[in-house]
Amino acid sequence: MNATDLTQILQKGFYVTLGATASLLEMLQDPAKREQNLNSLRQDIDSLTQELAEKGAVTEAEARNFVDTLISRQINKDQQTSNYSSTSETDANNFTNVTVNTTASTVGEKSVPEDLKELTQQIADLRAELESIRQQNN
Repeated sequence: MNATDLTQILQKGFYVTLGATASLLEMLQDPAKREQNLNSLRQDIDSLTQELAEKGAVTEAEARNFVDTLISRQINKDQQTSNYSSTSETDANNFTNVTVNTTASTVGEKSVPEDLKELTQQIADLRAELESIRQQNN
């Protein structure tokens, strides 16, 4: 057995697992798919693994496409942000002696709404501090 065979076996195993997971989710969501998948379990195991591997490959391709789309959107957003920051460099030069106070807190047993309220308050405080700094410079 060489490395290529091992790689192909591992890849097929991954696709079978991914396809089985997708089929399980379909079974849980759709009763008609449940019956269809239960009937397919009675098929020959080789054809079932081939079918699941194909389904896994399709699911992987869809996931890759989704992730690539998200990454390209983020890259475009970053490029737009960098274009904005380069045009506003003259504004940034007016604030050379600005001190920003930050606080770090440990992750505790807080709930999400409490964290959200705390972060919202911190943002409001930062905005107020920024506005006072801007007024001092003008």
